[in-house]
Amino acid sequence: MSIQLRLGMLCVLLALLQACGGSSSSSSGGSTPEAIDTDSDGILDADDNCPAVANPNQQDTDDDGAGDACDADDARDSDEDGIVNSNDLCAATPAGASVDDRGCADTQVNASCGDSFATQSAGRHYPVTLQSASGETISFEVFEPATLRCGARSLGAHPLVLQGHGFGGSRVSDPTSGDYASTGIETLVNADYAVISIDLRGFGQSSGTVRVMDPDFEGLDLVQIVDWAEQNLDYLAWRDNASGDYAGRPDSAESTAGGVNLLLGSIGSSYGGGYQMLLHAVDEKQRLDAMVPDITWHHLPYSLNPGDAIKATWSLLLVAGGEAGSYGPGLEGQDSPFSRGLDPYVKETLLRGITLNEFPRDAIDWFAYHSPSYWCGLNRQPTMPYSVAESELNNNLTGQIEVAPPGSNTYTGQPGVDVLITQGIRDTLFNFNDAWWNYQCLSQRAESNGAEVRLLTHESGHIISGFIGETPEPLYFQAPGGNFACGSLSQRDAQFAWLQEKLRGVDSAGLLGEGLCLSLADDDAVYIDDGDFKARRANGVQPAFYGVADVAVDNVPNGVEAQVAHLLGQATQIVPLLTVDDEQGVILAGIPQLDITLSTPQMLNDEICTMGTITTLRLGCDAIMLVGLAVQRDGGDWALIDDQMMPVRGLGEHVDIDMVGIAERLLPGDTLGFWVSGYHPQYIESFSRDVTIPLVNVSADLRLPLYAVDGAGQPDPQMALTTAVSELSEN
Repeated sequence: MSIQLRLGMLCVLLALLQACGGSSSSSSGGSTPEAIDTDSDGILDADDNCPAVANPNQQDTDDDGAGDACDADDARDSDEDGIVNSNDLCAATPAGASVDDRGCADTQVNASCGDSFATQSAGRHYPVTLQSASGETISFEVFEPATLRCGARSLGAHPLVLQGHGFGGSRVSDPTSGDYASTGIETLVNADYAVISIDLRGFGQSSGTVRVMDPDFEGLDLVQIVDWAEQNLDYLAWRDNASGDYAGRPDSAESTAGGVNLLLGSIGSSYGGGYQMLLHAVDEKQRLDAMVPDITWHHLPYSLNPGDAIKATWSLLLVAGGEAGSYGPGLEGQDSPFSRGLDPYVKETLLRGITLNEFPRDAIDWFAYHSPSYWCGLNRQPTMPYSVAESELNNNLTGQIEVAPPGSNTYTGQPGVDVLITQGIRDTLFNFNDAWWNYQCLSQRAESNGAEVRLLTHESGHIISGFIGETPEPLYFQAPGGNFACGSLSQRDAQFAWLQEKLRGVDSAGLLGEGLCLSLADDDAVYIDDGDFKARRANGVQPAFYGVADVAVDNVPNGVEAQVAHLLGQATQIVPLLTVDDEQGVILAGIPQLDITLSTPQMLNDEICTMGTITTLRLGCDAIMLVGLAVQRDGGDWALIDDQMMPVRGLGEHVDIDMVGIAERLLPGDTLGFWVSGYHPQYIESFSRDVTIPLVNVSADLRLPLYAVDGAGQPDPQMALTTAVSELSEN
């Protein structure tokens, strides 16, 4: 047989062996196991002492072959208290102290790992009180992780999450209460997070007047709470912010900005969102790593006084709710009445503003200092445009007690943080515009370090009927709230997934989708890339809006006449703008804009009002109109979209006004209209008092955030709207 034939036969034989799995280098039937790393810690399962738990350091203190990260059995007695570590919840008890059957002395409130690597059940909760820098009591509740995994604490086992309550509320302290589940604390504790629920200053068991997130009061309290946690809870997770790797607790138990730092997240709604923004702003150790602020503010002067018209109904509810939520616990705790309730400055601002129909001018800077916008401005990051006319008539508040003037804290350079902003699209206190400007500011801040900022809306939030019940006309404030979700994505699921991903590295598997999630109605939502989203941007660049020009509304009742007309059901006037023709409908989602002129039918006052000889002319020039967008379906009644309206105050031309952000799916045959009224119960006392202007003429050019819709029901920013809608001829 020739050499060539033998070689050919050998090649065929080798090929057959390869096809049948005979190769020893790649077949599962060979002698070498596959390279599997189940926990992705860089150690193959065959060599990993904890194959199902990531532990790249492979630490095995007792040399039993099981790594500390997954070894529940620690038979040592590290603190020599007679309780082995596996049964010792307080494994760092001082020498000679008497302990209970869980290894804790009477003086030990906090669980501790010491040098134990044991795993055991925990899940206790208990209150802690501190004395603040201002001499008041700071109160909070500590919820331990359900299971304490001491051996994995340097591997990110137990991040700390802070939780804060809404205005007038208090901390969660009872695991059997509905708040324990509804806030998300129960889910976090069961997932082995540690949680601290805070009584914010002046509420619950925390004393002091409520200063509405004052950097020099509430801000210092928040920093003190985090300082306490890193000094007293030795089982918490830490991370090196320079490398992104988990780290052991430093010997000093103190965080270093930009270095080894406590692994910290935060949750909470409304006032409980405001504390998160404040802590991120004032904490010079830069400890917040992931935030989920819900339905919170960007610029308090805008939130309380948009268009220079006070949100009178909300102001009254805030004063009543704040006072009740503060004084009740204070009286039970025998606090002095002078150290409780809303700070006198806050009460005087809101009540005087409602009485005089003008927000006190020297309160503007004070409330701005208590807003995220202040810190955005310091860092030259996007800040909502806001201005009011000067006034010498209402600028002498007396209730202010300061240790430093507004603006005394000038700390800058806050790093980017992973932030999931959630906001109620139908929220009439802190509306979508607040969320949009927080999103822009924090997104620019995140560019410095690659952090991620996302925005999701839902159908809940500050809904007036949720506080006082649904009321009939003529005192109909607002429709009841809807789902706490963006389409099928619940806010609580999104919140938990965000913390899991940003604090523990658990992939959310696309749960949050791509782009901005905008709720249109219960169980209906769309995603829009932020580059295509139609709203004002700080850089002046924005996508094209759909323009409707020369909209006119004549003889709209103003002032007392508007109030009387409202009682008769005649205050509101609606001008139809367009109808929807496309069988897919259109999406209205974003922040509409308008140029608007208010004038009198006789033009008697108008020339005087344009002279500007008096700083604030409230007599003869003080028209107040509320504007919004409404939809009419099947020829039925008009409905104000998302119950959102924007005040426009003063005769004359008002250019480039942002209306309130809205989101609605418009169906084939729907008619979209321009809604105008001189009165609405949302602004119950903020109507014009000018008896010289009974009627107002309105002319406007509108820019609408409209999108054509694709076959999947999602907005298509590239698709023309020319055949999707028809403008009505009367415009």
